[in-house]
Amino acid sequence: MNFAKPAKRVLGVTVIELMIVLAIIGVLMALLFPAIQSVRERARDTVCKNNLHQLNLAVASYVGIHKRLPRPSTPDLFGGWSVEILPFIEQKNLADTIVPGSRIESASDVLLRQPRIMRCPSREILDNIADGKMYPSHYVLAPSRRESFSISDAPVKFNVAWASGAQLRLNEIKREKGPHRGGFFYSGGFQDGVRFMLNGEDVN
Repeated sequence: MNFAKPAKRVLGVTVIELMIVLAIIGVLMALLFPAIQSVRERARDTVCKNNLHQLNLAVASYVGIHKRLPRPSTPDLFGGWSVEILPFIEQKNLADTIVPGSRIESASDVLLRQPRIMRCPSREILDNIADGKMYPSHYVLAPSRRESFSISDAPVKFNVAWASGAQLRLNEIKREKGPHRGGFFYSGGFQDGVRFMLNGEDVN
């Protein structure tokens, strides 16, 4: 018997089909990318708020023991709140390597980068530090009357070495641009919670 062979099926896609698939993928990526960026931004905000909460507790503990706020420091010297609270954020070994009052420019390599709890992820993106230079403070202490205080994101243009205990008044901070969509997270002294400030006003 003579059976005819079945015709072979040609599998493949046309150029038009390929272009349609690529267009669909492009649309999906365009929809997905902003969502990914938003998730990353929220994650950075969460880390920053947690840092501020922990730093606020550390300064409050310092005040509870010493009955005063950490003393301010000179911008080019080691000292101030960011050094004095190191034992309260499980960084006593780092604190033991610091000689308060010594010059920042003589800092060893281990002191150039601040502890992770003192790093704001949104501010880290903006840091552009030359080799051998100390990283700037990502957070500032804002003292107020009657031994009260707040801890805030440092303004974007603020450039003081992290180990110099950066301080600003709250009204000075309000006039500047912050690292979080132009605003600042801050924790208000002995009060619970972290708030967000934009254009000098609290935002819920």
